[in-house]
Amino acid sequence: MVAPHFIPLRIMRLVAVMALVSYLAGSLAAVFAKDADLFKRFGSLGVAAAILFFTDRLQQNEQRRQRTIERLLHEFGLEMEVLKEGISAKDLPQKGYLVDYLEEERRLERLRLDTGRIMSLNIILLTAATLQWGFGDVFFERELPLLGGKPALVNGGQ
Repeated sequence: MVAPHFIPLRIMRLVAVMALVSYLAGSLAAVFAKDADLFKRFGSLGVAAAILFFTDRLQQNEQRRQRTIERLLHEFGLEMEVLKEGISAKDLPQKGYLVDYLEEERRLERLRLDTGRIMSLNIILLTAATLQWGFGDVFFERELPLLGGKPALVNGGQ
């Protein structure tokens, strides 16, 4: 059974994914329908989708980072207790996590790299969606191989 406090989190993640999927599907549908106005409108949804989707991903990374740091702090606290009692650090009590510091360092490095990748993708999507929102109709006023090499009609020929 899902704990009640996880329900809003799951709903938020579902909304974030659905917004991104809706943006991509709607933008493609607008391109194939050659509807510049609809294409621009989906650009605004793309901005919202980028904010929702990537904020959720960054929050997940932050939670992983926090758990890693908590493991390290817990282990460090156990080692300090042992050292205060005059026991060798190698005789660490069997309670705790018995953390491999090098593995935790690698985990933190992976999280840093993943966060950088997420931020890069967020910037790309926000830039594309903002340009689509503001200048999406220009895309339909040019001869583009994507649209068969013929001038596309703005607003579906209206």
